[in-house]
Order: sequence, then structure tokens, then C-alpha cells
Amino acid sequence: MKRLLVVLFLAVVGLVTADAQETNPKKAFKQAKRNRSAFELDNAKVDELKDAVKLVGVAARDQEMGELSEVWIEMGDIYSAFLELDYKNSLMDENYKSQYLQEANKAYMAYKKGFELADKSRDSKLALEGMAGLVQSMSNSGITVLQAGDAMGAYNIFKNVLDIDALLSENGIDSPLQGEEAKNNQLFLAGYSALIGEQFSLAKPYYTQLKDNNYDDPSLYEGLYKIALSESPETASAILEEGREKYPDDLSLLYAEINHALQNNEIGTLETKLKEAIKKDPKNVSLYSTTGSVYDRLFQETMDTDAAKANSYFDSAKVYFEKGLELDPDNVDAIYSIGALFYNKAAQGTQQLQELADDLSSAGMKKYDSTKAEVDKIFDQALPYFQKAERVNPSDRNTLIALKEIYARKNQMDVSDIFSARLEQIERGETIAESYFKSQD
Repeated sequence: MKRLLVVLFLAVVGLVTADAQETNPKKAFKQAKRNRSAFELDNAKVDELKDAVKLVGVAARDQEMGELSEVWIEMGDIYSAFLELDYKNSLMDENYKSQYLQEANKAYMAYKKGFELADKSRDSKLALEGMAGLVQSMSNSGITVLQAGDAMGAYNIFKNVLDIDALLSENGIDSPLQGEEAKNNQLFLAGYSALIGEQFSLAKPYYTQLKDNNYDDPSLYEGLYKIALSESPETASAILEEGREKYPDDLSLLYAEINHALQNNEIGTLETKLKEAIKKDPKNVSLYSTTGSVYDRLFQETMDTDAAKANSYFDSAKVYFEKGLELDPDNVDAIYSIGALFYNKAAQGTQQLQELADDLSSAGMKKYDSTKAEVDKIFDQALPYFQKAERVNPSDRNTLIALKEIYARKNQMDVSDIFSARLEQIERGETIAESYFKSQD
């Protein structure tokens, strides 16, 4: 991280040196101060403030002046002026979007350099007060950066806010992060940003400190669970259990528990947790589909060993898939899943047919015919669901495979060949423009 800060610091210096109007470092420094003062009197003089950035950079790169704390403090003041501009613009226009999201970080690095170089208490105080004035702007810009999708960019900003808070405390200056709540919120933002960026080792210290601070939010355990999962699944499970005990009504933790059970094939746990989730969130279609899939899996696991139990699981799966369709009639996953449920049941019957085909006795042939009729009937029950799934999504590979096979079994090879050709299109990476069954309506 120290190396990263050095790189960023050099980037700031690099940005501020291009095309400077004044090459004499001392004159450039004085002109930079005049430009900032002019801007503070008239905020319309943004170009002069931008020139001030370049001018102060000339001074900062000079071997002699670059060792003066006042140069870096001035740089911090210049960058801070951009933040004030953003703030005033946002007050005048509620739709205004911040233009200077990184200036707070640049100002912090400049003030910090000034503090490190300061040999007078006055300069040290100015640098610290400058940093203190950045906290709110930095935190706001970090949130904006996070919302824009740059998790690690946001993390660096929030981390700097916490570094400022620590530096102010060490030097006896009141931090803007007053009170436990404000400090914990900043810790959470830093940890959460690293978590979103999947930098679990960076996120861990913040979440650990929040737990030590008794931070009262269920998302704390969700984060701790994800961090632990990257290290030890056993520890992750224990953390999740602790969080569920503390926040039994939190849906996010319940969903995390369901996903954990799914990943670890804990079918018994899944059945209970999914029903609990449905009670808490009865309009969530995916919960019904997932519960149906659990029963479908149980059906497939038992259909060769316990027919009665398998049929019970089959019926339960169908009920949950149908409940999902009641909420969303065009939910392609639920539509396809019911078709697949019947299809798998029929596929089991085809295995029995292969065994019966070897018995050429009158009784054996009679058994074969009755079983075949039953299997064909189940395939026919699956067909309407696959047809509907194809109407909703004509490019779904699994639907096309099922339709190709069912029509081949029905000896409708012309239709089967159509789906075979469409399947080949999908395998080539193409998409199907129009549903076959819509075109037949």
C-alpha cells in the first residue's frame, strides 16, 4: 500500500507540471498563490485555479523548494478549492455531478507531505487543519466513486479518511469523525469497498474492528462470512450461524445461508431454510424455483430406490414450480423446470423399456407396451412446458435439446430436425431470432 501511495503521489506531481506558464520555481509559487486568491474572490476564474495547479507543481518539483512545507500546503489548498467549487455547484444545481472526485485525495497527499516536511508548529497545524477540512468531501467523493463501480478507488479514498482521523488524533486535533457511529460508518465503507473489490485481506481488518466495536448491523456478518469463506469454509459456516442467531429475521443472511447450503449440497438444510425464506419473502419467484429444484434433486436421487418417496418429491417439486409461475407466468426457469421434471421421470421409464425389450414372452411384450404408453404419456406432459419455454426464449440450449428428443420419439422427424438445426446454430454462437411455436400460432 505504501508503494501505491508513492505512485499516486508522483502522479499528482506529474499532473501539475505540464505546460506551466512560469518556469522559475519561486515566481511560479507566488503566482500559484495569487491565482488561488483570485479564484476565491471570484469562483468564475476556474482557469486561473487550473493554472495554479500547474504552477505549484513547478515549485514542488524544484529540488530546493520541494523541501518546503509551505509549497505542499499551498498545493493542498489549491486542490481543496476545487472541492469547494464542487460543493457550491451542487447547492445551485441538484442535478450537478461532481467534477473533481480525485482532488480530495490529491489535496490529502499534498497536506500530508507538507506535514512531514514542516519544521514549524504553525505549518504542522496548517497541514493538519487542511486535512481535517477534507474529511467530509473525501467521504462524499468515495461514495460517488463506489456508486460508479470503482470499488478499489473508493477503498483508497475511505482508507485515507481513516488515516487522516488517526493522524489528527495523534496530534491532539479534533477529527470531523466525532463519535463512535461516525467512525464505525467510515470503517464499514472502507471494508465494504475492499470486499466488493474482492480484496478480502484488505477488508478483514476493518470488519474485525467493527465486530470488536459491537457494530450493530447484519451486513457485518455477511461481510465476515465472505471473508472467512475465502480462507476457511468451516469458519465461514460458524460465522454465518452466529449472524443468523443474532439477526434471525434478516433476509440477506438467510439467503447467504441458503447459498452456502446449495454450494455444499446440504439438501436437508436447504429444504428447511427455503421454506423459512418463502414465509419471509413470499413474492420472490426464485425461492419457489430453488425449492422446486431441491425437491427435483431429491426425486432423482430416490426414483430408483424408493418409488413412493420419489413420487412425493416429484409432486412437491411440481407444486413449488407452479407457485413460481403463478407469480410470474413467463418465468422461463420455472416453465423449463416443470418440463424437465416430467422429462426426467419419462427418461427413467425408457431405462425400464430397455430391460423389458429382452423379454419376448407374451407377458413381457404386454408389459413393454403398457410401460411404453405410460412413458409416452409423460413425455407428452413435458412437451407443452418446453413449447412455452421456447416461446419465451427460443435460444435456450437445454429447451432445444428436449424438443429435439421428444419430437424424435414421436416420430415427427421433420420437427425434430428443425430443432436439431437450431441447436447447431446455438453451438456456433448464433441466436435464434424467432420462436418456432410463435410462428406456428
